[in-house]
Amino acid sequence: MYNGEQVKGRDFFNLLFASKEFTSEMGKVTLVAGQLEAELMLFFVRKGIKIEFDQLTLGRLISIGKKNNAFEKNLTNALELMRDQRNYLTHNIYALLTNQIDETILEGRSLLDSDVHTYTERAWILILLY
Repeated sequence: MYNGEQVKGRDFFNLLFASKEFTSEMGKVTLVAGQLEAELMLFFVRKGIKIEFDQLTLGRLISIGKKNNAFEKNLTNALELMRDQRNYLTHNIYALLTNQIDETILEGRSLLDSDVHTYTERAWILILLY
């Protein structure tokens, strides 16, 4: 399917969208992120930390944990890294590929069609972090 040919942003986005592997990995990222958020809520309940269960994002949960000294520094750093990478993957790919934001985690310019594999691997690695 991929021939190592150069492809521009929107066309690359369409390749990602058509890739069953990529979309499957992104679906897994979404599922494990939700699982982590729910487990953090249960953790806070067990620790007696009062929380409102509506609209708790991973970022808000990390803030609650930091405010209540519920996490060790290394755990806080790991959670923040996961949050940042998950947010980047879920919110910035199209903007990256249409030159609305600068390259940081993923390459967005000079892409080959086979770079779909690189994007898929990044999503897979993120799942491993969770």
